[in-house]
Amino acid sequence: MGFHKRHIGNEVVHRLFKSGGASSVFDWYTRGVDALITEMGLAATIANVINDDEWHQMGRTKIEDHITELIQNDLGIEDIKK
Repeated sequence: MGFHKRHIGNEVVHRLFKSGGASSVFDWYTRGVDALITEMGLAATIANVINDDEWHQMGRTKIEDHITELIQNDLGIEDIKK
């Protein structure tokens, strides 16, 4: 068995989100990895949310909604409320 570390940059987060949404980003942070090395900014903020016990109590859907909001803010996309 090996030790699996993953380097995650802000551009990687953007690419994953554009291709598969917040679920894809969440899976990249949590599946098949023992340690994360993140770029400062968006990538680090998402890691903090995913690893926060208070967010885990709210459930994956709420976490993914917040990840979507963080990425849209980083990309300069405003959420359109109906």
